[in-house]
Amino acid sequence: MKYEDLSFNFINKDGMEVICDITEVIPNPDNEDEPFVKFTDYTLDENDEFVVMYGKIITENEESKLELIEDQNLIKKIDELANDETVKYVNDQIQENISE
Repeated sequence: MKYEDLSFNFINKDGMEVICDITEVIPNPDNEDEPFVKFTDYTLDENDEFVVMYGKIITENEESKLELIEDQNLIKKIDELANDETVKYVNDQIQENISE
């Protein structure tokens, strides 16, 4: 866990608790109170790249939770939203802070 504000614990599909870091925050045009996020648990794929997962942050009763997104159409939409220049700039700043 590098930055407390960008890190969280997550139960993966194998039932193990892992530490994850948010790598990108993408505004949700349908609900500004529930942004999309890209995150990783630092596992590697077959190309030795970090596996990227997608989610939506939902806040209920002042408590935030992450809803995992696996719908490929929604993932494609999130990737398109992430290419917005303003969103890219903000996420570049996040990446810069994580890399320090």
